[in-house]
Order: sequence, then C-alpha cells, then structure tokens
Amino acid sequence: MNNITLPLLALLFYSAYAYLDPKDFGEELTKAANEWHDICTDITGATDDMIKQVRSGNFIEDEKMKRYLLCLWRVSRVADKNLKVDVEAIRQVLPQMLKKETPVKARDCLVNARNSDLKENYDKIYEVEKCLYNLDPEQFIMF
Repeated sequence: MNNITLPLLALLFYSAYAYLDPKDFGEELTKAANEWHDICTDITGATDDMIKQVRSGNFIEDEKMKRYLLCLWRVSRVADKNLKVDVEAIRQVLPQMLKKETPVKARDCLVNARNSDLKENYDKIYEVEKCLYNLDPEQFIMF
C-alpha cells in the first residue's frame, strides 16, 4: 500500500463506527474506541446526542462537537497537532475491511481543510468529517 492510500484510509476510519458493526473492529480496537470516546466526551463536553446527530449526517454547529472530533484524531494518535497523519498508527487500528476500499477523493478532504482559511484545528477536522460524509454517507463511520 502506498503512502497516499494510507492517509485516505485514516480519514475514512477516523470518524469511526456509525455504519460498521463494532465486531468488525475487533475486541482490542473496540475497547480503545470506547476509551477514546469516554476521554473525548469528558474533555469536550460533547454529548452522545450530539455524536448521534453527526453520525447520521446532521453536522451541528457546536464547538463541543468539533472539539470532540479533533480529540478523537489526537487521542488515537492518528494525527498530530498539525494534522499530519501517522501512517503507522493507521496500520495498527484500521479494520481489515477498510484497508481494501478507499475513495480517492478522501485525501482531498484533509488537504483542503488544512489549506483553508479556518484558524482552529477543530474547525478543520470538522470540515474533513463533513467532506468524508458527503463522499459516501453509507460508508461514513464515527466513534
């Protein structure tokens, strides 16, 4: 797999869990995802209702929700504070089924958000998530 494909896979993954069955992630990743969720809801104050709305494509304009998504990217160590994607971290956590299918346009979601006029990383990640949802709402996943 080349270096361009893996960041695309990360983008698909790092919204994780709306339409994939949790068993597809395996026990270890499911446990980690639950921990990340708990950490990020505690830190940001995002509620499960907010998260459910975004999972279903209703991207509410709420700073807590935006910070929650950024927190997931950071706590999972998939992205650093500059939104640089860690390819090795992706290889370790990506469900096997997502390693096989990658929309080519997913990379553009991150590049466009990084290069946007948005100042805050949480706003940039939120734009990435919206873009990923719009690429394929049926494959959109999120913890």
